[in-house]
Amino acid sequence: MQITVAPASAQTLRAAVEKLLNDETRPTVIGIYRNLNKVPAEFKSHPNFKAVQADLSDAGSLDFTGSDAVLALTPPKYDGSDFIAETKKAATNVRNAIERSGTVRRLVYISSMGAQHAEGVGEVRTNHESEEIFRSAAPEVVFIRNGYFMENWASALETIRADPPFFYSTITPIDYKLPMISARDIGRTAATELLATGSPLKANPYIFNLHGPKSYSTLDVQRAFEEVTGKKIEVKLIEKDQLTSFYTNILPPNIVGAFVEMTLSFLPGGIQEEEMNSSENMRRGQDTLVDAFKALLQKS
Repeated sequence: MQITVAPASAQTLRAAVEKLLNDETRPTVIGIYRNLNKVPAEFKSHPNFKAVQADLSDAGSLDFTGSDAVLALTPPKYDGSDFIAETKKAATNVRNAIERSGTVRRLVYISSMGAQHAEGVGEVRTNHESEEIFRSAAPEVVFIRNGYFMENWASALETIRADPPFFYSTITPIDYKLPMISARDIGRTAATELLATGSPLKANPYIFNLHGPKSYSTLDVQRAFEEVTGKKIEVKLIEKDQLTSFYTNILPPNIVGAFVEMTLSFLPGGIQEEEMNSSENMRRGQDTLVDAFKALLQKS
């Protein structure tokens, strides 16, 4: 079996590659990279792995011929460009490469909670647009709609090392819980779906939500950081009316509004609040916040 991962450099997809290469069925894994210097040493030395230089934004560079399955993620664009247009372009290029291949049977796409909405979810609209493009891209299509990435808290690593240590949180109130999931669990789950290529799907496209072992609040994040660092850490909450000014300081101007809308969509009263906490068609990963934060600190 041959599987292409595009792009293989993202945290979630790297975790998928690791699981695939350790699987007893020994699939051949093709990793797509814009920069081959980003290929991990352990992948380079693996006999069943091949790195290929290509770019999702360059249609001519994508060749999936010979692959049975493709794992895709549409990378975010925070460079000031039209992020919706760039995402649609990348997704279309992947779809066309799948169709040209004549061999790809299954597409697994790393999506997001809220992707079912065409409006009102801000930056998550990129996932909605990608799902629409990928809906009939292959005979078997799987969309994994993930909860809030635990690794999003990596932005706190610098400030929790400050004196005194602290971190910012846009998830309010402090005890409000929402689904969170680790990149490692997303990768593991995606690998499982890829290895099942050829087996019947409950629906096509098959869509499920992926959450961690339980939902977490900002208070839980604070406690997890304190456990892994052994320090008391302050939380600086960013309230709803402060979101615009907060994101203005860290993001290109053209994406600030999208991030504000996305954040409001999963906070209390938002368009996602009820459905994202539903247990219907939901799976759970195994990593806790403490597990994810330990991994983050080891890498930093």
